[in-house]
Amino acid sequence: MMDWKRQLREEGYLEIPGFRIELTLDNTFMDLDYIPRIAVFWEGDDHWHVLRNPIPRGSTLEENWDNAIAVLEKIVAGDEEPRFDDPEVEMAFKKAIKVLESDRFNSI
Repeated sequence: MMDWKRQLREEGYLEIPGFRIELTLDNTFMDLDYIPRIAVFWEGDDHWHVLRNPIPRGSTLEENWDNAIAVLEKIVAGDEEPRFDDPEVEMAFKKAIKVLESDRFNSI
């Protein structure tokens, strides 16, 4: 069995009931550096949403992924609130990620 952090890091995505969570990179026209992001597909509205919590930039791609997972880990632990600029998505996501708090993830 693989824990969720390792699965997300190695496979680039997680599927939990109602959501697909993916590691992705973003950039802007003004910034040539790629920024790590967590994108979330919510079955509740059939749309992708980008987690707006700040993810520190790393010096390597691997460090970027690790930083993104660390932010998600804080959200799962309840140390940080998920920010999607949509209260309905935030509330549904908080409920859904409870499966990541323990070994329950391995049984879904």
